[in-house]
Amino acid sequence: MTTATASPAPGTRQPRGRARRAAVLEAARRLFAKQGFKGASLAAIAQEAGLTDAGLLYHFPTKSDLLLAVIAEGDREQDEALEKVREAQGLPLLERMAEFGADLEADPILTALDVTLSAENLAADSEINRYFVDRYQRFRDMLTTAFEEARRAGDLIGDFDPAVEAANMTAVLDGLRLQWLLSDGAVSMADGMRAYVGGVIARLAPRA
Repeated sequence: MTTATASPAPGTRQPRGRARRAAVLEAARRLFAKQGFKGASLAAIAQEAGLTDAGLLYHFPTKSDLLLAVIAEGDREQDEALEKVREAQGLPLLERMAEFGADLEADPILTALDVTLSAENLAADSEINRYFVDRYQRFRDMLTTAFEEARRAGDLIGDFDPAVEAANMTAVLDGLRLQWLLSDGAVSMADGMRAYVGGVIARLAPRA
């Protein structure tokens, strides 16, 4: 049995085509993050990328195609950031979460894009809504497993619910992310996550 191979995206066979496509994705990421999907027009994105409208449409025939490509690229980068966390398990993974706020601060445009798109698609039954619902579920599942493993290892003790702790940690990270954006960085995600994760571990760790 042969496996079908997906055709390359339009314009990606030559270095110039790849560079133009990358420029469109970067411009779309910036404008979607600032103005949202509905507010950012294809014409404005083309101008930002230094292309004609026709040049943009050659790479991305519809605005939805462009949005999905931006999300896929962002997802790849988020996965790279999460790999730093997934290398650990149990308590070491939770301890590594203390630095996840700093990871998000390092890419402000992607962080803003996530907040903008998730807010725009909060109640919509759409592919974007399902994307964020699934990603949040995977993130909570990862943290829930880490709390369970830490308890089995005896690193954390007490009558706590791993799923509740995972949801709370996710909520704190989300809240800090929003405050960081609205305060133009005055509220630190990095400091906030370090303090929160340290407090959770201190609360649940065995007493010396």
